[in-house]
Amino acid sequence: MNADNIIIFTDLDGSLLNHDDFQFKKIRNFIIDCLNSGIKIIPNSSKTKREIEIFSNQLGKQLPFIVENGAAVHNLDLLNINFKSNTNSIIFSRTIDEIIEIFKKKVPTIFKDKCLFVKDMKKQKQKEILGLNDDYLPFALNRGYSTPFIFNGSSKLFNEFKLILESLGMKLHEGGRVLNISDNCSKGSALNTLVNKLQNDLFLSPYVIAVGDSPNDISMLKEANQPCVVPLPNKNNLNDLKMNNILRAKQCAPDGWEEVIRLSLKKINVNLIG
Repeated sequence: MNADNIIIFTDLDGSLLNHDDFQFKKIRNFIIDCLNSGIKIIPNSSKTKREIEIFSNQLGKQLPFIVENGAAVHNLDLLNINFKSNTNSIIFSRTIDEIIEIFKKKVPTIFKDKCLFVKDMKKQKQKEILGLNDDYLPFALNRGYSTPFIFNGSSKLFNEFKLILESLGMKLHEGGRVLNISDNCSKGSALNTLVNKLQNDLFLSPYVIAVGDSPNDISMLKEANQPCVVPLPNKNNLNDLKMNNILRAKQCAPDGWEEVIRLSLKKINVNLIG
C-alpha cells in the first residue's frame, strides 16, 4: 500500500496531545515524517476551530481538520485540491444559539437543573475543569456548534437525558474531561462524509486509521479500517469497546499515539520517509 492512500483521523486531547499538559513535542518529528511520506492527518476533535489552528501552528503544518465533534470540516483543499470551494469548509451543524434555544424550550426542567454549563462557571472553575490557562481558555469557550457541561445526576437520569436530546435532534458527547451538547452530528459521520466524497467525487478509496480515547470517539473508530485506542492516565477508557482488529496503546499520549500509528503502518507494510 502507498502511504499517500492513508488517512489518519485523530482525536487530540488524550490521544495525540498529553492529557494533562496538551504537549506533543516528543512525537512532533514522527508526525512530520508521516506527513512527508504522504499520509494525510486530519484532527477530528471536540476542540474549536481556533484551538486546532493553534495546534497546527505549533506543529508547523497546516492540516484539514474537523471541529466540535463532527460539526464542521475546514481546509478541504489540504485533503485534496479538487475539494476547494469558496468557503473551503463543510458545515454539518446548526449554530450553538439555535441548539441552546431548543434546549431551553424543549428539555424538561428535571434534566436542565442537573446541567452545569462551563460557560456559566467562574473563570477559575473553567480553567480547572478544562485544564487550560488564561491564554487558551477563551479559544475553548468561543464555540460555534456545541457547549460543554457537567451532569450532576444519576446514571439512570443521565441515560434518559441522552434519549431526550436524541428525540430533539441533538446529541450528547462524552469526552475525556467534559460532556458536550451538539447538533445531531458526530466524529464518525464527518469522517464518513469525507471518505464518501473522496470515493464518489474522485474515485479514491483511502485506508483509514482512527485514533481516540473517549466515548465521543467510538463513532469515528467504528468507521475506520484500523481503529486505535490510547489509554488515559489512571482510567480504564473504552475497555468495553468490542472490535476484532482494534489496536490498544500501552503508553498514554503523546507516546501512545506514535505507538499505535507505528503498529498500524507495520500491519500494512508501509515505511516512512525520514
